[in-house]
Amino acid sequence: MSYELYWISGSPNAWRVQLAMELKGLRYVSHRLDPGKKEHKTAEFLALNPRGKVPVLIDGEMVLSESLAILIYLEHRHPDRRRLFGDTPEQVGFIWQRVFEVMNYARDDINNGVVRPLIRSQAEQQGDPIKAAALRTHAALGWVEDTLSKAPYLAGQTLSAADVTYMPIVQGLLRAGKRDDAKKLELRLDRIPMHYPALARWLGRIEALPEYDKAYPPHWRET
Repeated sequence: MSYELYWISGSPNAWRVQLAMELKGLRYVSHRLDPGKKEHKTAEFLALNPRGKVPVLIDGEMVLSESLAILIYLEHRHPDRRRLFGDTPEQVGFIWQRVFEVMNYARDDINNGVVRPLIRSQAEQQGDPIKAAALRTHAALGWVEDTLSKAPYLAGQTLSAADVTYMPIVQGLLRAGKRDDAKKLELRLDRIPMHYPALARWLGRIEALPEYDKAYPPHWRET
């Protein structure tokens, strides 16, 4: 069996799917799209996903978008592979709770309020909104820090879909926080490991996995 996966390097949504597939040991034909060339807006790709978003997974006649939908699809498609959504009803429910907490309360301020305007070099024009989003981001990181001070992973003792979902978001934030314009705004995002040691240890555990290196955004190695 071989899947096809359409993705963009550095996209947190695509990254979580790639990491999940690596953790499950699944092979796929890679279709890396270049956003600079608008390859995610071509007629061919829009025929797969009219929203022009990655990731898109193809499995025979099945064409699926939305990263969380792909994660649960793969979980049910391969129940014998490494499970990311738990084994018992209690585990499944709690992992989904954590996934939705991440997506609903710990994502938008990071992605939309901080990371995107910074990587688009909008710090000078959007300084105040970015600072406000950074304050809310630190509040969300405080919740994550408290959670990870009580258990090694977001949903307990075992790596789960909650960690796979959140890790790319955090990595994008760390990368954006190291920019000179982010430091000029005094967002304190370049010192996250210092201020959130439990989160830093959690990230270190994930980074130590061989599957992490395989899914790492290739263009990040080049810059």
